[in-house]
Amino acid sequence: MKKSSVKKLGILCAVLFLLISGYFLYRYFSKLRFEEVTIERSTDDCEDDCLSVSLNYLHCKGNSEFARNFNKEIEIQVANFLLSNDDDTLQVDISIEKALENFMSDYNNIHEHFPEIPAYELILSDSIMWQNSKMLTLVSNRYSFTGGANAVQSKVFTHFALDNGEVITNENLFTDEAKVTAIAEKYFKQTQEASVIEVLDDKGFGFDGNGFHLPKSMGISADYLILFYEPFEIASYMDAAFEVKVPMKEVMPYLTFKED
Repeated sequence: MKKSSVKKLGILCAVLFLLISGYFLYRYFSKLRFEEVTIERSTDDCEDDCLSVSLNYLHCKGNSEFARNFNKEIEIQVANFLLSNDDDTLQVDISIEKALENFMSDYNNIHEHFPEIPAYELILSDSIMWQNSKMLTLVSNRYSFTGGANAVQSKVFTHFALDNGEVITNENLFTDEAKVTAIAEKYFKQTQEASVIEVLDDKGFGFDGNGFHLPKSMGISADYLILFYEPFEIASYMDAAFEVKVPMKEVMPYLTFKED
């Protein structure tokens, strides 16, 4: 074989190697990588009926736009869960560590003056429920007991655009919300008829205002669109949250971020 041919073959192999290496490096660094963060806290020197905080949430590695926006949103959600804030009192500039410090301090101050109060308990556990090439859905299962008559259990679904990590609002989740609402109402009625959940008055299930509507918290899984109604979202207040599952195949055509 001539030297020129050997040289050309060597150059070709080198170029091929660089292309293949570049491809795998791109795949590695463009792939979203998450790690679980676990925080456990309890009252010091406590043996019985102790304050308990258990947090398990996700942190996206790297410094991509997605990672920055995703991590900021999770920080806001977890911190405000610790502070029992709702949308009207949301704090966007407080860290999880500072919120946890405030929560522990507030509890200790209350307990010092009212030692007979039952111990507070907070549990939060996040996980990715569904993902395609354009978006992912995160579910946050939460339990909160802070001295009221009953503990509060809830699910919070958050949808993230994969290109930039921005939160996808309910208003932007579907291309035709009216059609999705009509489909959902059918399954709401079916679930309602089979439900054993107790309502707190004799009016049964109902909605204020303009009739049936989608809930604030909606989650997407592989098989279902999950509608999670808090008790206060239905006019006849219930003793528990109400969950409706709508087959995903019926609403997928209207999903804004569906696969091409």
